Amino acid sequence: MLDRLLPSLVTPTAFLTVSAIACAAVWAGSAAAGDTGSVGDCGPSLTFSGSAFGYLDNGTLSAGFCVKGRSLRRINVAYDKARGGATNVRLGYQQTNSSGVGIKRPVYGPAVTARAGGTTFRSFSLSLPSGCYHGIMLNTATRFQYVTKVWGDC
Repeated sequence: MLDRLLPSLVTPTAFLTVSAIACAAVWAGSAAAGDTGSVGDCGPSLTFSGSAFGYLDNGTLSAGFCVKGRSLRRINVAYDKARGGATNVRLGYQQTNSSGVGIKRPVYGPAVTARAGGTTFRSFSLSLPSGCYHGIMLNTATRFQYVTKVWGDC
């Protein structure tokens, strides 16, 4: 499937596919620098609750959601770049409505370089309110944003 380019504050998700929907709760967020891991990595104190994916023509954007009790406590975002030249991106997440349109401003980690054959990963430790979220990737050169499908309970 061909990817679609969207301005950074417009985030409909009808063009991407999703793999899970689950419940989220509470609020705020920070990115850990230099993260490595997978979207299903929740550690010993959190439970993996589901993931959402977006398939681009040069790779896959994915997000994993970790909970403790009924609280969303971590969002892991990964971009597996299959081909193409190196590009600077910022991985993040955003609260959305049930249609995938952002209702809060996106939260991004620092810029990192994505290279073909590699995975760029960012983990956000947080406490968020109940709602729907998606993983996002901002291309810093073009300012276009890519999104996964919606995860959560809207």
